[in-house]
Amino acid sequence: MAGHELFALAGKRGYVTGAGSGLGRAIALGLAEAGAAVVVSDINLATAEEVARTIQANGGLARAVRTDIARKDEVEALVRTTVEQFDGLDFAFNNAGMLKIVKPEELSEEDWRTELDVDLTGVFLCCQAAGRHMIAHGGGKIINTASISGLVVNSGLTYSSAKAGVIQLTRVLAYRWAKHKVYVNCFSPGYIRTNMTAPHLQRPEVEQEMLRQTPLRRLGEARDLVGPALFLASAASDYVTGQNLIVDGGVTLA
Repeated sequence: MAGHELFALAGKRGYVTGAGSGLGRAIALGLAEAGAAVVVSDINLATAEEVARTIQANGGLARAVRTDIARKDEVEALVRTTVEQFDGLDFAFNNAGMLKIVKPEELSEEDWRTELDVDLTGVFLCCQAAGRHMIAHGGGKIINTASISGLVVNSGLTYSSAKAGVIQLTRVLAYRWAKHKVYVNCFSPGYIRTNMTAPHLQRPEVEQEMLRQTPLRRLGEARDLVGPALFLASAASDYVTGQNLIVDGGVTLA
């Protein structure tokens, strides 16, 4: 039985940053499975190429691009490549990020700036470049990956500050660009098993504490974000903008 047409992405074109692994990989594969043509963007070109090959092997359209989202010229090149490769830009999935957990009193200014450059400024640069194109071409959908760390105190200072910024950035852009039919939303994952969280999960007590905080009593998997991604990128969310969709197994209920 075919999926509901509201979630279909046949003929839609866009990119996913940080798509070489983890959440980005799962999202890129899910969008492609729904019919979208996807530019797979990652700072690690080899992993991006592997994801693009997987999409192509399954009959989808994909191209791999190396992008450092902290560099404005590379972000603009990503948008330009997507438009040139697939003749348009219908969605922009700004997912790339990094995580360092350092005690606030030991955090260097360099580490603070480096992480903000990726986790907040990089998201802004992607939104700006994609938004400019969408404003000029009738609209589109921008989706940013935030985190419950932007809502509760559970992670590193810089990461939490950046993700709180992503949530508010999303709201402001949604308000400013609604008249252009540019939808801007984000989602906030909870405790998800990915390459980024793997080093922290090596400590059994950390995983047990995460499970204790999660009412569903399991950690999330990358595939748990595919449904929300399809919703926010498709016509199913055509009356939704400026929202932060929390996908956390219930962590933020308490």
